[in-house]
Amino acid sequence: MSKALLYVLLTRFKNKVLSIVRKPGQMIFIIILAAMFGFTVFSGNQSGVSYFYRSIDELLSICLLVFGISYVLTAYSGISKGASLFSMSDVNLIFPSPIKPIPALIYGLIQQMGTSLLLGFFILFQYTTVHNFYGVNIDFLITVFLLYAVTSFCGQLTAMVIYILTSSSDKKRKIAKYSFIGIVLAAVVAIFLYALSMGQDDMIENVVSAASTFPVMLFPVIGWAKMILTGLFAGETVNILYIILGAGLTILYVALMVILVKVKQTDYYEDVLKATEVSFSAITAKKEGKLTEAVPQNVKVGKTGLGAGEGSDVFYYKHKVESRRAKSFIFDVPTLVYMGITCLFAFIFKGEGILPILVLSIYLQMFSVALGRWVKELIMPYVYLIPEKPMKKLLNCLKESFVKITTEAVVLFAIVGLIMKLDPLEILGCILIRISCGVLFTATNLFCDRFFGGISLKAITLILYFLFSMIFALPAIVTAVILYNFTYTDLWVIYTVSAIVNTLAGVLTLFISRNVLQYAELNNR
Repeated sequence: MSKALLYVLLTRFKNKVLSIVRKPGQMIFIIILAAMFGFTVFSGNQSGVSYFYRSIDELLSICLLVFGISYVLTAYSGISKGASLFSMSDVNLIFPSPIKPIPALIYGLIQQMGTSLLLGFFILFQYTTVHNFYGVNIDFLITVFLLYAVTSFCGQLTAMVIYILTSSSDKKRKIAKYSFIGIVLAAVVAIFLYALSMGQDDMIENVVSAASTFPVMLFPVIGWAKMILTGLFAGETVNILYIILGAGLTILYVALMVILVKVKQTDYYEDVLKATEVSFSAITAKKEGKLTEAVPQNVKVGKTGLGAGEGSDVFYYKHKVESRRAKSFIFDVPTLVYMGITCLFAFIFKGEGILPILVLSIYLQMFSVALGRWVKELIMPYVYLIPEKPMKKLLNCLKESFVKITTEAVVLFAIVGLIMKLDPLEILGCILIRISCGVLFTATNLFCDRFFGGISLKAITLILYFLFSMIFALPAIVTAVILYNFTYTDLWVIYTVSAIVNTLAGVLTLFISRNVLQYAELNNR
């Protein structure tokens, strides 16, 4: 890499450090994260030694799943919208400069590695859980954190290569899309077929055994990362062969991607420019408090018009039309992914009871609620101009989200109930508690936007959202604990009562934030 690019890297790093020092908000955020991480490590070490740790192979299989989600989703994005390792400042400064494309690519790779490290930082906060259940120490999590960064980095590089190789033809892009999906599905199906062929009653143990086979560890990037983990932590002694093989294959993979860029497209600037501009526009919009939505390249004109609605009620029908146009099947893609993950875990852990699956679905729901269409209305002027009461306008904006939450809960737990063979009353209880959590999380999101919308650092807003979600959910949690420990009622009764308490907490939170649409200035718009 040339001296000019090295200077740019070092200068950018120095300026980033100086910006953190000079901006109290970022410094406070870093201190909060450090304190939370320290508390996580401290509380995990205070739990003592357990003599009933779960199998380390099970933890390694979970890591394989995490690596797989990171790599597959990142690499798949390159088929449709492309991927870039550069920023707009690179486009303006490096692309026009007399620097060869390959040194510039190496610069982009190094820069992307730093971004990949930041993406995996959340893994370090799982120390208490993995230490208590599996007996591993902080060195294991640090290794997982670094390997997650590597898989994310390789996924980004793969996305860029796929886009460069297929951007010239829709036919190539379609072939690459279905080939990629086919390879991933074939690997997943092979693991489950192998697990089913074992014929044991414990499905978790079967899946773990299937995921621990050597052919699985030969799967590109994902399996190699697991191979390194297996070599370091699976046995009493370090397996040097696994470590060398996994690391060597990963290095060869990165080298192969770079060679493909060099051979197939010497001047790849033209291909990554569009992806860079799209990424820059999205980042700028978020910094300015705006929300953007992906628009298909080929728009098919179907039914037009809203068909109904008067006054603020028009927003409900507007959201229905927007959702109909954005749906892949019945739900949007993120919702389908979350539902798929929940159903997959229900199949694997069906012998452990419904509670872990219910908790997982509620945890994933915290992210999906923030994607509601009502969020977009708060940044537009139209809803503030309608001469109606703020509470009525707010309820009409939220109506479509509540319908979606209810439909999603019914469909999801109907499938989960069939997988886990639950009785109808238990399924009903799960549906009610998930609907109530959707109402609570929506109200909490609105609460944070109402009282903390002026905070420019969105990471702090996200922390506040999680914090207040836990606070507002405490009455339902306490109610469930009391009913479970001091009464002999069925689980579905506990779920139903907790759902009622949760709904009341959500309604109260919604009432507190009722005047969010009274003035646009309340949202710092």
